[in-house]
Amino acid sequence: MGKKYDNEFKSMILDLSKSGIRTKQLSEEYGVHTSVINRWKQEYDLKGGDFSKNEPKSKEHQELIALKKELRDVKMERDNLKKGGEHLFQERQIRYNFILSNKNTYPVEKMCKCMKVSKNAYYHWLKTKDTLKVNSSKSFLKDRIEAIFDNSKQIYGSYRIQKQLEREKLFYSRSYVGLLMKEMGLRSVLNKKFVVTTDSNHSLKTAKNELDRDFTSFSLGYKLVSDITYIRVNQQWNYLTTIMDLADRKIIGWSLSEDMTTENTVLKAWVDARRNRVINQQCIFHSDRGVQYASNRITNMFFFNQKVIQSMSRKGNCWDNAVAESFFKTIKYEWINRFKYTSYNQLYKSIDQYLNWYNTQRLHSSLGYMTPLEKELQLKGFINKAA
Repeated sequence: MGKKYDNEFKSMILDLSKSGIRTKQLSEEYGVHTSVINRWKQEYDLKGGDFSKNEPKSKEHQELIALKKELRDVKMERDNLKKGGEHLFQERQIRYNFILSNKNTYPVEKMCKCMKVSKNAYYHWLKTKDTLKVNSSKSFLKDRIEAIFDNSKQIYGSYRIQKQLEREKLFYSRSYVGLLMKEMGLRSVLNKKFVVTTDSNHSLKTAKNELDRDFTSFSLGYKLVSDITYIRVNQQWNYLTTIMDLADRKIIGWSLSEDMTTENTVLKAWVDARRNRVINQQCIFHSDRGVQYASNRITNMFFFNQKVIQSMSRKGNCWDNAVAESFFKTIKYEWINRFKYTSYNQLYKSIDQYLNWYNTQRLHSSLGYMTPLEKELQLKGFINKAA
């Protein structure tokens, strides 16, 4: 006899499906055959979005539902079109160095195409690069420091600028870089305000701490950490939810909402993460004990998912989710607290801009001063080391 599913479970599966997760993925993770999910979709449309109703709607009502569904799909496609991040390698010299470092692994012609540089320009640089090093004078170095500083959105201090210069084969001490920055009047624009926002004052059931502060991960899609923070917009709060993969420290999913509902915070961020990253068997999803993560909607979603193990911090112990909280300190310290936001759209665009830079260009000390994108490529076997 076939397994029976309640209406709440069916609705959860269809919500995830409408959010963009493929039917095949849902079938694998929740143990429901694809034909069953497809039948639920038809049943859902016939019953006007309510599984508890027995009688199908009239033909006119069904057409109205179909039109509303089409409108929702169009809006979803529009809202999910995010701006593409800036390319990992902004400076031409860095692109050339990357190609040179990997010429024994990949064809030069294909790398040039991928890096958006001409093959002739690369070979010209290759012939003249030694003579170009003569230009590494104080004036040239100042130009590079200023360019790196501006490209970092005026965030980098002398230490990260020195690390970036090393990637460009320019080797100078941190103290000398700091001295030149002082001469040029370059000072990192940072703000140290940060507020912890967890609301764990609830009676909902919480998960065991499966992560147990083991923040190391050597494969993508095995350990994910998440958190929610408040951001002021005029006299109101907006709420940023993020999901990070510990393997490459990349923000693989996020959402910005004007309320603290589970649907608009954790659920939206999870759906975004699933679009961007494949999860593996026994994947740990760790968070604090906030009411959104402990809600029936989320705990049921993870309970029925055959690949995910939900994990939560111990009560009152912020160190159990230190990496996720550290990211919020970083984004506020480096970016958010530098501006005053007057609308949701302004804040959304600002966060989107920062996250694109953070994921593709920001050097991470925990990754050996690689970027999350470089670490991702390394873990996937596309590059042997950072360029």
